[in-house]
Amino acid sequence: MSVLKVGIGQAGDGDGPAAWFPSTESFARLLTEDNRTMLRLIAERSPESLDELVELTGRAKPNLSRSLHRLASYGIVRMERHGRKIAPTLLCDAIELTLPLTGRGLSGTKKKGNRA
Repeated sequence: MSVLKVGIGQAGDGDGPAAWFPSTESFARLLTEDNRTMLRLIAERSPESLDELVELTGRAKPNLSRSLHRLASYGIVRMERHGRKIAPTLLCDAIELTLPLTGRGLSGTKKKGNRA
């Protein structure tokens, strides 16, 4: 598998991250302990349906589905149809976060005054 490079802020130019989160808080809300456990179970068990993943995680199906939809929007998982069932597939085995502290290299960010 591969490493998904993500950043905080707006999409930059060139070879930047593949996915952008609006804030560190949104990144943390998506990659909670429960969601990381779910991603590990997807990698280890390859569930063939959402119902099977519900059994593995013990989470409610609507909550699980909502989390998977958000993870898919960032390119972390893909939802694949197998007949009448939908199953998640993990697209990366690691996430690398780019978190610039100076604002350089991020288009659309404004530099604030110098603060000591």
